[in-house]
Amino acid sequence: MIKIIMKYVFVFLCLISALMIPQVSADTVAPGESFVYYNFYLYYDHGQLFADRDYPLKYDIIDDKFVEERITTAKPYSFKVLSIKDVILAEHAFDPQQGNPKFLKGKVLVKGPYFADAARVDFYDDTGGSALTIDVSASSFCNDDGACNKDVGEDSFNCPADCKAEPTATPPPIEGGGLSRGVLTALGGSVVAIVIWLGWLIIKKRRAGAQPSPQIS
Repeated sequence: MIKIIMKYVFVFLCLISALMIPQVSADTVAPGESFVYYNFYLYYDHGQLFADRDYPLKYDIIDDKFVEERITTAKPYSFKVLSIKDVILAEHAFDPQQGNPKFLKGKVLVKGPYFADAARVDFYDDTGGSALTIDVSASSFCNDDGACNKDVGEDSFNCPADCKAEPTATPPPIEGGGLSRGVLTALGGSVVAIVIWLGWLIIKKRRAGAQPSPQIS
């Protein structure tokens, strides 16, 4: 009997859980969202920063999410990504020694977020002085000319200066798509009542089993 009751309670709880799980809407994903970043190939030499001469092109474009470097040094280096119109698109810090003060000379890989209208990336040393500049205009397709050139890939997400976002109407709520607070409260109360009742049955059964059997004279 107890096993049967447990089975029905389990099914009931699963049903309640499924009804209470919030629905994820596709609107929570930004249209045109992508994760792209630069890989800059640099060379560090006793505090000085250079472009790595072993790479004809001093950077690559990586199709993945950009994760900002965790800085542990008190005096980090930094870089700024600037647009065609000299607008600062992003500014990030980095440590060419990667937290290792014994690293004094060698290759350094620096990551930075990609922008479709970026023209160059300026790097600065730990004193704020200019270290070097890398031209990234060859990989940019948004020219900030005020015209939305969709044939080259410009849209309101990657080139907002040229392509204005079109207003979207808010979809009406779907009837019957969720449960009201009163219904959820009632269902929650029912679950509690069933659990209490089941617990009472178990206690009664245990008590009945613990009673000594009458002696037959």
